[in-house]
Amino acid sequence: MINVSILAALLSAVILLFPIFLNVNFFIDLKDRKGWFSLYVLHSIKIYGGYATLYKEGIAFHLTDRKAILLPYSEMINTRQKFEITRGFRLLTYSHVLEIGSSEDSAYVFAAAALLRVLSDAFGTFCLKGKNCESYHGDIVVRCGQSSAKASVHFVLLFNLAILLMAAGKIVLGKIIEKKKEHE
Repeated sequence: MINVSILAALLSAVILLFPIFLNVNFFIDLKDRKGWFSLYVLHSIKIYGGYATLYKEGIAFHLTDRKAILLPYSEMINTRQKFEITRGFRLLTYSHVLEIGSSEDSAYVFAAAALLRVLSDAFGTFCLKGKNCESYHGDIVVRCGQSSAKASVHFVLLFNLAILLMAAGKIVLGKIIEKKKEHE
């Protein structure tokens, strides 16, 4: 008969090391100055979703119908350093559709689409070579005769709870050290 503590240790190891797939979806409409987002675990369990709005002061993330958080543009510069937790995630797939259009001069739209195609392919090469991304797909849609500036992005991240807990522990230890230095 297997000891209960050994069984609990094995189950804990499986849960901590089991891969978790996080699906992230963004849709941005620059004309409306809004962006919608959703997060799913295992492709079907919705964790969170909402929308964000651009303001003069920054981006407001609407968490509920009555609650929003404003992220000032000035704080976005240092945001990357605050989220070291992203190093524990692996980009598995990435895809986007960029839609542009103008009701006036189509020549500028096609020039912009060509530039976006080059940038999209360069980003795809970076993802596939540098970040071990398994799949990349990027489309550019041109709307002649109508104004449009939209983007739809979907990507899947792979991680496990052990990496997530280690990153969270690192953040907590950093905060403790920071508070200790403040008191000295």
